[in-house]
Amino acid sequence: MDAVAVSPHDPESLIPPKNEVEERRAMTPKQFAALATVAALSLIVAVAVYSARVPWTGDTARAGKLFPGLASQANGIDRIGIEQGGKSLTLERTGDRWLVKSQDGYPASPEKIRALLLALTDATLIEPKTRVTGRYALLDVDDPAQKTSNARLIRLEDRSGNILAEIIAGKPRTGADPTTGHGGGGTYVRRPGDEQSWLASTTIAGGAALKDWANQRVFETQTEKIKELTVEVKGEPPYKVKRATDGSHALENIPDGKKIKYVNMVDNILEAASFLDFERVRKAVSTQEGAAGTVSFETDGGLKIALNVRRDKDGTWITVEPSGEGDAKKAADDIRARTDGWEFEVLPSKADTMLKKQADLLEDIATSETVPPAGSAPPAQFPTP
Repeated sequence: MDAVAVSPHDPESLIPPKNEVEERRAMTPKQFAALATVAALSLIVAVAVYSARVPWTGDTARAGKLFPGLASQANGIDRIGIEQGGKSLTLERTGDRWLVKSQDGYPASPEKIRALLLALTDATLIEPKTRVTGRYALLDVDDPAQKTSNARLIRLEDRSGNILAEIIAGKPRTGADPTTGHGGGGTYVRRPGDEQSWLASTTIAGGAALKDWANQRVFETQTEKIKELTVEVKGEPPYKVKRATDGSHALENIPDGKKIKYVNMVDNILEAASFLDFERVRKAVSTQEGAAGTVSFETDGGLKIALNVRRDKDGTWITVEPSGEGDAKKAADDIRARTDGWEFEVLPSKADTMLKKQADLLEDIATSETVPPAGSAPPAQFPTP
């Protein structure tokens, strides 16, 4: 007897022809049960193959807004809590400003806050994903409280602490969807306490790190515009670096019989002082304990910046003192608005590069003539703009 072809597209194909019905009437109950089992298995396989090959469409996959009522509650959002890898960060709104509460109230970037709230408000659930707990980590929607987790628990609250929205946000989807071939985009998400994970339509950015919410670059200036720089290392005589007529920078008043060890050592100092990126931030303390020195410079426009370096058990910290007259006053005031009352943690290598003792920059001319040159100094070990 020929096998029955089963198609999930055509329900009528499941109805056997009349002559086959008559043959089945002649079958024994045991034979009929066996045939029915085979037919059922064939149907299951056919449906499974069809489901795997036919992509989700907007009509079949969309499950509505991630947070349907969030747009109407936007003005009531006063606190954002984020937990990731066992760490937490809190953002709070004060008037029309957002502050990083867990970093002594340092100002948050309004653009980054706005991007997050828009992403959560606009997000639509596009496609259901895994419900298997063991596979959550593949999408970064596992337990954010675990130290090894990259998942982010994002919670929006009002002033009274009522939760307005809560979601576990995972990896962003990049590239084309392997099942549909359509363009990428979106973020994998899961509601806390819900087994079902989803692909949401928007990019939900931001974790529990300060850099996710604050502008880490405090200031920057072009090294070629620095006309004079002074280095004061604690316990050492200060020295100056000045720009020459050809645009290069050199030590002022090099002692007789001495020369610069490496041609790029002075350039490294200027490069390190010309910008400030921070790792952490905290309220400045009024103490000279651990003071390591000061690097100050003046630009062509008259902007003056002093960087005071202090070291303690928690790291290497810098306070910024900007000043200027005329047009430079506006630039100084802008920097002061971001730095006044704060000290910024920097990489130790940045401070080491800026606070070079003058003696460490020089060597005897006689030594350099008798010993083969070792080449240029190693590149400075700090992030460049």
